[in-house]
Amino acid sequence: MVSITEQEQQELKQIWQLLDEAYHHYFEHSDGYCKSGEGFVGVEFNNFFDRRDGESFGIKSVEIYSYVFGPKRSNYFKSTTEALSAVKAWHAREMADTYEEEA
Repeated sequence: MVSITEQEQQELKQIWQLLDEAYHHYFEHSDGYCKSGEGFVGVEFNNFFDRRDGESFGIKSVEIYSYVFGPKRSNYFKSTTEALSAVKAWHAREMADTYEEEA
């Protein structure tokens, strides 16, 4: 059974919630241009060699696919905390965007 910490679980939940809210806003107000993988969140766990060398089982990285919000299509983070920090910034930027046409 895969086990992650309570903090990691809460951070992943917050990542999904913030992404969903930002995407709802984006699709309601923008031209809707996007890619089919928008909002994918993947978690990579460490491997045998990491664990053999003494690292305890755990999350190695977090991937968030976001053509709409991220600086790249696939954005990689070393932890859920780092990923959440980026998503909070994406969310804030999106929610502040009024999508008013410039003159």
